[in-house]
Amino acid sequence: MSASGTSMRRVLLVEDDDLLRANYQALLSAHRLSVCACATKAEATAAFAAEAFDVVILDVTLGHDYEAGFDLCQAFRQRRKITPIIFLTERDEDADRISGLRLGADDYLSKTISGSYLVARINALIRRIEAIAQGEAEVAKPAPQPDNTRLKIDERLSRAFWDGRPLDLSLTQFWILKDLFEHAGEVRSITELMRAANITVQPNTIVVHIKAIREEVQKSAPEFACIKSERARGYRWIDKP
Repeated sequence: MSASGTSMRRVLLVEDDDLLRANYQALLSAHRLSVCACATKAEATAAFAAEAFDVVILDVTLGHDYEAGFDLCQAFRQRRKITPIIFLTERDEDADRISGLRLGADDYLSKTISGSYLVARINALIRRIEAIAQGEAEVAKPAPQPDNTRLKIDERLSRAFWDGRPLDLSLTQFWILKDLFEHAGEVRSITELMRAANITVQPNTIVVHIKAIREEVQKSAPEFACIKSERARGYRWIDKP
């Protein structure tokens, strides 16, 4: 995988508009990113099956297929859970954003964002997956920690464990969980959680990520209630017996 070596980082770009696809490809190439650009769901599916990418960038609607990007996100996440997936789309309704994040995307961005912000976001995600890429050959297990909490954080692999079970979280969700846990007892504002996750999004996006974290832990611990909502202030990690 290129993230573990010195070769150029590989980005899978899926965009059906010819002009936009060319512009994005030129932008990313100028920042030393190697781009595989696809216009259709079939092309993207074949490309993803053929090689490992460091980051995937998806539009939601491809041609007449209104849900193509969502379908790709779900399929890609099932095949390779650690690959960061970014939606870059004109569809910025809350319902679409929530759908994309629930399918496992790490970010959901509007095409109105600047090119520099897009590149910064990609680079932030790549830096975070380097530890995972280097540790993929090892048996995943929580790193030793001096406390007796049921949550264990392995920062090297960007993984979290509850009662020894690895949590199926996106990288963004891992960063949010890590920030809450490391500031246990403190109210963490939406802005602080965005900063921890290296993203700038609508507040509702953070709400969706928090909900996804809770649901993932509750798969094995239905009583989980360590993340407390603080009305109009943010969220707080509280230790539960």
